[in-house]
Amino acid sequence: MNTRTGLAALLSALALLAMQGCTQLLRGDVVSFHEDNLPQGQTIRIEALDPDKGRSLEFRAYAGMLAEELRMLGYVPVDAAAATLVAEIDYAVTAEASETRSTRHFPPYVRYHFYYGQFRNPFYFGFDNSWTDEITTTPSYLRQLSMNIVSNDRLRSHLFEGRVRSSGRQGELAEVMPYLITALFQNFPGESGVTKVVTIEMDE
Repeated sequence: MNTRTGLAALLSALALLAMQGCTQLLRGDVVSFHEDNLPQGQTIRIEALDPDKGRSLEFRAYAGMLAEELRMLGYVPVDAAAATLVAEIDYAVTAEASETRSTRHFPPYVRYHFYYGQFRNPFYFGFDNSWTDEITTTPSYLRQLSMNIVSNDRLRSHLFEGRVRSSGRQGELAEVMPYLITALFQNFPGESGVTKVVTIEMDE
């Protein structure tokens, strides 16, 4: 390998590392509770636990994403009132305590003469050691998604309960909802009662 080829390979590797360093990740804590005989293949209707959310276009968008995940698991999403199961959905985003960092900036040293006092030598140089402080505040948001699968009868027996919680700088829930849904359904239904950390690579 000649020097030019080696340099090109090094630059390519550094560029790749830089790109990886800029990759945005969503980390979510996922926990689920379910019975051993969780039914599969039945018709299922998606509802919002909060009736106000259920009337919104936002909920309809999220319900469409969830329906695709349920369909891939073998369920049959329907709008019919007579569905065998109901998936109860809730979601929220709340502001957390912001992270504040203080950075102290030191200016380049400035040399200057002392012409009085004990320093009469015109060739003596002192230093300006003043500095400035920069305060940086980074907002943080807690994003949450939960889903219960219940029987569509008078008892509304809970067959599955799952939730995902994720903290991050993105406070717009629509931007992270696809990744929250992916995390919730990873290795569905999961080990009951065990919290796992799921990391999802986000699109730029």
